[in-house]
Amino acid sequence: MVAEPVKSETHKVKDVPLESIDEWPPELVAKLKELWITSAEQVVAAGATASGISALAEHLNISEDQATRLIAAARSRLSPEVAAEMETPVDTSDYGIGAIKPPKRRRKTDE
Repeated sequence: MVAEPVKSETHKVKDVPLESIDEWPPELVAKLKELWITSAEQVVAAGATASGISALAEHLNISEDQATRLIAAARSRLSPEVAAEMETPVDTSDYGIGAIKPPKRRRKTDE
C-alpha cells in the first residue's frame, strides 16, 4: 500500500508594490529599485535592521524622520502578522552574503 502524500496548505502572499502606496513618490520608488527593493515588505524589513532607517534615508537623500514616515506608510499596508514577521530580526551571521557559508576566521595566533 502506497501512502498518500501529505498535503500542506501554503499561503502565498502577494507582495505590496511600493508604487501602490500613495505616500511613496515615484522618484523614491525608483531610487529603491536601484537596491532591488520593490515592495512594502522589503522596506519594512530593511527599516527594522540596526542601521536600516539611516541607510534608507541616506540612499533616498531624505531625513530619517521622512524615512520613518515612509516605512510606516509601507507597514500600514501589511497585515499585522506579515509586518511582525518582517520586523523580526534574523541571525544571518553564519551565511555571510547568503551565497556560501563564510570561512572560519583565523585567530592571530594561528598565523
